[in-house]
Amino acid sequence: MRAKEVLTTAMELVGGDRKEAYGDVLLGLDRIALMWNALLTIAGKAPRQPINAHDVAQMMVCLKQARAYTGPLRIDNHIDAAGWSSVAGEAASRVSEAS
Repeated sequence: MRAKEVLTTAMELVGGDRKEAYGDVLLGLDRIALMWNALLTIAGKAPRQPINAHDVAQMMVCLKQARAYTGPLRIDNHIDAAGWSSVAGEAASRVSEAS
């Protein structure tokens, strides 16, 4: 699969199927950040600064990168990493605007 196809597929998933299935991704990332911060606090591992939507998206990129090294080639890991990276960029813009 060519790079352009990976990006096009990621774009279609981020703006189409996934959005329809899960709603606004940034609201979902905010919810995940709240839950992860609570869990880390309960575990006695609260970060110095709370995790935000951008952090969650960046960690999802890392998850997909790690999975890309496990087992046989699954191109969806690369597609998802590209999608999460684009979401991380959008989240970073929103977090920056809110500051």
